[in-house]
Amino acid sequence: MANRTNASAPYYSYEYYLDYLDLIPVDEKKLKANKHSIVIAFWVSLVAFVVLLFLILLYISWSGVLTDEVNLPL
Repeated sequence: MANRTNASAPYYSYEYYLDYLDLIPVDEKKLKANKHSIVIAFWVSLVAFVVLLFLILLYISWSGVLTDEVNLPL
């Protein structure tokens, strides 16, 4: 900071730390559930969420088609 030429300009200094969070150590032997069953439950819930979104979009597209057919002139 001593080498600055313009003393009136604000001086910003940032330091970035990639490892500022230490993860909590987990002993897998003390877990009540098997570690593989936790991963399987995560993927099953993710797939169920994606299927739910797909069904919602499918229902929205079907409801849009039905309103167009009702308004057709004879």
